[in-house]
Amino acid sequence: MSGEVYLVTRNEGKLKEAKDILAPFSISVKSIYEICDIGKVEEKGENYAHNALLKARAGFINTGKISLGEDSGLEVDYLRGAPGLYSARFGGENVSSGDKISLLLKSLQGVPQEERTARFVCVVALVWEGGEEIFRGVCEGYIAEEPRGNTGFGYDPIFIFPPEVKTFAELGSEFKNRYSHRSRAFRQCAEFLIGEVFH
Repeated sequence: MSGEVYLVTRNEGKLKEAKDILAPFSISVKSIYEICDIGKVEEKGENYAHNALLKARAGFINTGKISLGEDSGLEVDYLRGAPGLYSARFGGENVSSGDKISLLLKSLQGVPQEERTARFVCVVALVWEGGEEIFRGVCEGYIAEEPRGNTGFGYDPIFIFPPEVKTFAELGSEFKNRYSHRSRAFRQCAEFLIGEVFH
């Protein structure tokens, strides 16, 4: 059975990925801001799940619609898990993706490949009249020595997905939407929606 959900984001890249990932499940995804300007939800949580829940709760409280919040980050082992929760704000509030990538690569200068292990983590929070649920997706890989590829957004040009030995930006959106951290979290959410909410 099909249904409609509202993602609390102004990030066009995230919105497009969510739409593409959930489309095969006959679930339509819209930005909450299409129907209500709920303002910026401050990401003050201590972890991804808390931040995702803050967004989803804000969406549901303001609209009564089935709301999704998403928070994700890149965790680099050599940097003790940084930038992690602060991936979107790495280097400062209004720093471009290119500058964040440059800063991250600078932090890893001279570090050999076997020590450049990293993972993308995504948590999706669902809030609806029946309650709240959390879904988590993780994608393991390592950091390239330079940006490669021109699709996707954020850190995609430097995240190498093994065994392909290519970055997400080189592999393209169709591939990424099958294997990424975001794909894994949103697919779990879709299965829950179909089984528990849209029946």
